[in-house]
Amino acid sequence: MSEHGLAEHGLAQQGMEGAELRSAQAGFRDLLQQRGLRYSRPRALILAYFRERAKHVTAETLYLELQERGYRFSLSTVYLNLRVLAEAELIREFIGANGEALYDSSVAPHHHLICKRCGAVLDLPVLDLGGEAPAQLLQRHAEHASGWQVDAPSLELFGVCRVCSARE
Repeated sequence: MSEHGLAEHGLAQQGMEGAELRSAQAGFRDLLQQRGLRYSRPRALILAYFRERAKHVTAETLYLELQERGYRFSLSTVYLNLRVLAEAELIREFIGANGEALYDSSVAPHHHLICKRCGAVLDLPVLDLGGEAPAQLLQRHAEHASGWQVDAPSLELFGVCRVCSARE
């Protein structure tokens, strides 16, 4: 199957056909162009994968899942495109329990609870403390105390999930 056919096949796996399929492809083209990125089929397939549902995956997991679906591009292509999409804020990168990079389908403001034992990740809504979220308070404090310009803050909280706690 051609790379173009794979992109169509990937979107068709999501129940898209014909005009809806062309509309989704055009939407990905527009989205990438708005972020100053060129369209490529691997990028469209990766975006389509993340649009299916909320996910937290490693590059290797994404690569294997795309391989299972019949997509044939290299692991380095997956890493390159994840980096580019994260820098464009179309997906989010954070560090998991084992120090590995995880990629998040949600770019809306939120934090993560991460299980130190099994690596499970749970999205945690941003807590608002009188009009300012704790991460923004910390960012403002860090900038004031250090003179640094701090990027958008994110919090990852590590602990033990219910399932692992119940196993003890």
